[in-house]
Amino acid sequence: MLAALVVWFVGRLLLHDLRDLRAHPVATAPAWGTIALSGALFLSAHAILVQTWRSVLGCWDARLPFWTAARIWSVSNLGRYLPGKIWQIGAMGAMARDVGVSPVAASGSAILGTLVNLVAGFVVALLGGRALLERSSNGHGTLAIVFVLVAAAALLGAPAVLPRLAPWLGRVAGRPVSARLPTRAVLYALAGNIAAWLVYGAAFRLFMIGLLGGAAGGYAAYLAAYTISYLVGYLALFAPAGIGAREGAMVTVLAYAGLATRPEAALVALASRVWLTLLEVVPGFLFWASAAVRRRPPTTDPSDVTT
Repeated sequence: MLAALVVWFVGRLLLHDLRDLRAHPVATAPAWGTIALSGALFLSAHAILVQTWRSVLGCWDARLPFWTAARIWSVSNLGRYLPGKIWQIGAMGAMARDVGVSPVAASGSAILGTLVNLVAGFVVALLGGRALLERSSNGHGTLAIVFVLVAAAALLGAPAVLPRLAPWLGRVAGRPVSARLPTRAVLYALAGNIAAWLVYGAAFRLFMIGLLGGAAGGYAAYLAAYTISYLVGYLALFAPAGIGAREGAMVTVLAYAGLATRPEAALVALASRVWLTLLEVVPGFLFWASAAVRRRPPTTDPSDVTT
């Protein structure tokens, strides 16, 4: 119900901006080749995250072929479209265990990847556009800096702290607890997620060029606009895939940065939502359908059955 209310409220604002766009239409038709290139870049960023996850698993002595990891990552990513953010983590851990990854590596890598993705996103947003973050957070930019510093310190210190907490956690849980977090896993996760954010920013800039016919700013501004709107949507825990919250933040940030008028920003927000949903849902569905077909037991011809 909360998600529906947010979508309705933000949808009204976006539709108002789109009506204004009808009076001032975009001068050029979409450049579909450029938009397709942006899609290829988005998918390459997904591939970076898949390879990052494989590298993190390797720190726990777990190995997965790339396409198996891509299937698990893509299918579990569909959990973002359910209210709440825990389904994606749980699905990734469960699917990894199903292919022989240890529970510690499966669950630890899934949780670590989600936390580091947020921290890396805030780092990129701060470096790319502090003023935009301040604007989109209603003056709480300093709070975002504090969050980044505390979270980064906690992540970097976790490999040393967690083993010391293991005995206490074991007493609370009533069973032995393994709390090993390799330092390499944190470093790999940070490097891979920052690289993916940088590619996402380039893809978003290409998408806007293809949709609006040109770029009104430099790469850093587009990187910050995309990252900030994604983070706002992700932190809206009640909204599936950040629907509504992400679009509202994107319109505000793009207009404030001078990258688009409000009507154009509304068009970009809605079009990018459709485009990104296709790029996330279609690969996940294809991987899921392919795995379902392979698991289907062979049918038996009744004429071959002997009594």
